[in-house]
Amino acid sequence: MFELFRRSPVGIIVSLVGHVAIAALLFVVLEKKPSEEESGDDSEIILAELVSSPELEWEMQELLREIEEPAVVEEPEVVEPVEPLVEPLPEEPIPEEPLPVEPLPVEPGPEEPEVDPEEIAELERQAELEQQRLEDFKRQEELAEQQRILEEAEQKKLEQEQQRLEEEAEQQRLAEIEKKRLEAEVEQQRLAEELEQKKLAEIEEQKKLEEEAEIEKQEQEAEKKRLELEAEQKQQEEAEAKRVLEEAAAEKKRLEEEAARKLEELEQKRLAEEAEQKRLAEEAEQKRLAEEAEQRRLAEEAEQKKLAEEAEQKRLEEEAEQQRLAEEAEIKRQEDARREAARQEAVRAEEARKEAARQEQQRQAALAEKRRQQAAASEEQKAKRARLLRKKQQLEQQYKQSIRKAVSKKLRLPPGLRPGVTCTVRARLVYPNEVVDVQVEQCSGGGAPLERAVEKAVWAAQPFPVPPHKAVFQRSLVFDFKPIIQ
Repeated sequence: MFELFRRSPVGIIVSLVGHVAIAALLFVVLEKKPSEEESGDDSEIILAELVSSPELEWEMQELLREIEEPAVVEEPEVVEPVEPLVEPLPEEPIPEEPLPVEPLPVEPGPEEPEVDPEEIAELERQAELEQQRLEDFKRQEELAEQQRILEEAEQKKLEQEQQRLEEEAEQQRLAEIEKKRLEAEVEQQRLAEELEQKKLAEIEEQKKLEEEAEIEKQEQEAEKKRLELEAEQKQQEEAEAKRVLEEAAAEKKRLEEEAARKLEELEQKRLAEEAEQKRLAEEAEQKRLAEEAEQRRLAEEAEQKKLAEEAEQKRLEEEAEQQRLAEEAEIKRQEDARREAARQEAVRAEEARKEAARQEQQRQAALAEKRRQQAAASEEQKAKRARLLRKKQQLEQQYKQSIRKAVSKKLRLPPGLRPGVTCTVRARLVYPNEVVDVQVEQCSGGGAPLERAVEKAVWAAQPFPVPPHKAVFQRSLVFDFKPIIQ
């Protein structure tokens, strides 16, 4: 690494700067991703109920079948009032003589044929069936709308999930790239630190050896000086001095040999390290040459592939030209056949048109007959319904008249009333003739005493007469009567 840095320092510096820039860019992107996810679409989540497809299909078929059937004349829906929960408090009856009540005149209508009450019940049943059919149609429309909303919500959820998975994959890919880059940088830094430490250790070792050699040299000089001084001072001890000098010389030689041996070992160690560095450089060079050879091989393969593609393209063009000529011949043959077929088709179309016109005339005639029959049936049904309604009104008048008679028998009028008084009473009933609530809505005279008297008479007249038919029965019955004041 140190050798590479020594050879190309600019390239290594540019590479490091590029890696730092890429790391900064990735850091900015990863910082923005959470904020973008947090500030995402605040779309409202729509909750819908899942409807099974077989059930929905069956209901739609039933709806289409009912729509295709002839319409049934509907009767107005009768809304039954809610029964009161509080019973009225009874009051003390006023001891008065019963007075006859003048019944309201009933206009005589034209004589109507007797109508079976079962026909009235049948009309009511048909009206209920029609109302139920309309409710089923409305419910099926709501189910279809819920199904559509559910499908839209599911599609939107799938799109959001796919987008989230793509973003996670992209983040994972960027994280892996960054991880590999950081590992490469750490490895490069470790190699650089190892080379630097090795170099510093060599310098420290060299410096230590030089210091030891210098110390040894100084010691040798000091020893030599001391020996000279001793020789001057002790001339008489020549034998001893000679022996000392010989020992000093031997020691010096030993030290010199030791220093030479250490220097030789250091030199061998340095040569071994230089050989190792040279080997690493040669391996790097061989790797570079191998990469260049691989690149040349890939280039040659790409060139061969290009030549093969050009040859294949030429062959395809020749085949396309042959196919074009064959197609032109086929097109010409098909054009001739098409003209002949068109001529024959025109003849058949003319015959079919004449046949369709004849069938259309027959269909129109049958449709007109069917419409005439339906119109006649509808008119007959309307007339029947009108007769039933008139009969029902007649029965209601008779039923109310019987109630007026029963109430008038129990009525005790307060004194001081003027003739011409009319009261309107609303009574809540439980089938067939039980009274559960009485309310005097208004009286044209007499005030509160008359209203209380009428209310007591209604309570005293229960149970009311039984209605002639269930269709005549009303839970909230309103009737008027005019007491006869003598």
